[in-house]
Amino acid sequence: MSPDVAPGNGAEPGPASPTSPAATATDRDPEPTPGGVDRAAAIGDDVAAAAGVGDVADAAVVGAGAGGVGGTARAAAGMGAITAVSRALGMVRVLVVAAVLGSSFLGNAFQSANSVSNVLFELLAAGALSAVLVPAFVSRLDRRDQTGAEEVAGGVLGVALAGLGVVTVLGVVFAPLLARALTVGVPESVAADQRALVTFLLRFFVPQILLYAAGTVAAAVLYAERRFPVTAAAPIGNTVVMVACLVAFRAVAGPDPGLDLTLGEKLLLVAAGTGGVIAFVGILLGACERSGFRLRPRLSRGDARVREVLAHSGWGVVLHTGAGLLLGAAIVAGAAVEGGVVAYQVGWVIFLAPYAVLAQPIHTAILPELVTEAREHGLDRVARSLRWALERMAVLLVPLSAGMIALAGPAMRLVPFGRAGGDGPELLAAAVAGLALGLLPYSAFLLLARGYYALGESRLPGLVSVGAATLGVIVMTAGALTTHGAARIAILGLGHTTAYTAGTLVLAVGLMRRTGASLWPAALARVTAVGALAGVVVWLAVGALLPDDPSRLADAAAVAALGAVGAGIVLAGYRLAGVREALTTRQSLPAPAGTGPEPEVVT
Repeated sequence: MSPDVAPGNGAEPGPASPTSPAATATDRDPEPTPGGVDRAAAIGDDVAAAAGVGDVADAAVVGAGAGGVGGTARAAAGMGAITAVSRALGMVRVLVVAAVLGSSFLGNAFQSANSVSNVLFELLAAGALSAVLVPAFVSRLDRRDQTGAEEVAGGVLGVALAGLGVVTVLGVVFAPLLARALTVGVPESVAADQRALVTFLLRFFVPQILLYAAGTVAAAVLYAERRFPVTAAAPIGNTVVMVACLVAFRAVAGPDPGLDLTLGEKLLLVAAGTGGVIAFVGILLGACERSGFRLRPRLSRGDARVREVLAHSGWGVVLHTGAGLLLGAAIVAGAAVEGGVVAYQVGWVIFLAPYAVLAQPIHTAILPELVTEAREHGLDRVARSLRWALERMAVLLVPLSAGMIALAGPAMRLVPFGRAGGDGPELLAAAVAGLALGLLPYSAFLLLARGYYALGESRLPGLVSVGAATLGVIVMTAGALTTHGAARIAILGLGHTTAYTAGTLVLAVGLMRRTGASLWPAALARVTAVGALAGVVVWLAVGALLPDDPSRLADAAAVAALGAVGAGIVLAGYRLAGVREALTTRQSLPAPAGTGPEPEVVT
């Protein structure tokens, strides 16, 4: 749930140094766990071509490959295949959590406690470790200085473990206070039992932040060594362990467990949470070891190299703080609704899937070219490339957002979610609809942040992230005080949407002032009109065709048929509105002499 953070000091654009933001082209999974990777930019091209709006996903790959870095496109394609499998299995994990723990206070207890380590890591260390290490390692490995890279990696890991070790001890000692904060607003009838269970789980879940630190450093090493597939596959380890433990929990505790669990049942939940993280991080550490890279934490007193790397990390921490604030507010506000935390987090995973498939590959592939354009071709060229990328994301994401909102009800009734007849599907639909509205703003915010990184500036994105997150927290808090049930969960999603919409506008205005050119996507009005029309038609059809209590077969048929109808409306609408003709074109950067084809115009 957090963007990749590039360090920087606000200097004027210039040649990228090994630890400058301009040298960073690696992304973390936006979810609050390190090590995730993006899918390739080659999916979705058939849809885009059929719509007559250009081969969007392929264009993103061309943007990366035409500049003499065709290996990036090939790596993205390989990562994409593995990531598709990893994300599909990750969705299985999410559905198993929803089915076993479901819309219950037990589900809230598990998800809240298991999220604390994520929030703490996001707030304290993710920004410092997620991006600065890759260019630092690359510069040394490219010079064949593996010993130096190992010493820097070990020094950074040592500092991280020392600092986070103190946090871990405090978290374990003060677990009862954390549990009390996580159960604010929970009905008195279950508050004491839920607080006791959360306290127990926290003492095993908080130490996950040490594992996350090791995993993030290991992932940075693997990225620097161009070993992308293993970073894409690592989350599968988490999925396998968590699913196995939850299936065992279901067999032991039965179909409707409460908060009064036996010690064995509690330990199965511990194994599901922390055991999954151990498996995930273990894959990354094992891959480092097999590659010949010795990653060992060490004391780094007086090591100027480690100090230099960490010095660039400050604004990265600030930017990640915004994501942590939004997640923490959603957990606390959603805990008062039975099953609310589970619903929001399942909705969040569903929200992230189209972002990872359709948006992240575009801004990941274009970042290296933005850096070169800023250095060699002028700011107007940077603005044009940003506008090009915004338009391609809008073409794909706006109609998809409309479809997710229109079909949230029947689609989420297909998801196994706790006890039959409960409010789980309604809560989940509310979470998905509230978040889906912000799919384009979220993606655009991360793209524009990368635009700043290309200009050598990471301070403003960090400040804007915190300011926008504060606005989102205010919206969530106000909504929580005035709404209940599914309406409250929808407000949590709208708070997230509000935050990233405001943040995107601020970043866009700042970039337009810096570049002196407009970033407004030329086709946005047409794309929005077509997407809104398709969404309204599908939403009205759902209300007209489905009864009050439809069967799963009816819901599945409605999702498939109306999804196809909506897609047809979008394809026809794009043709009639002349969306393709309105899109910005850009010239890809020339490849180094003798390494690739001549530059081409990417449409």
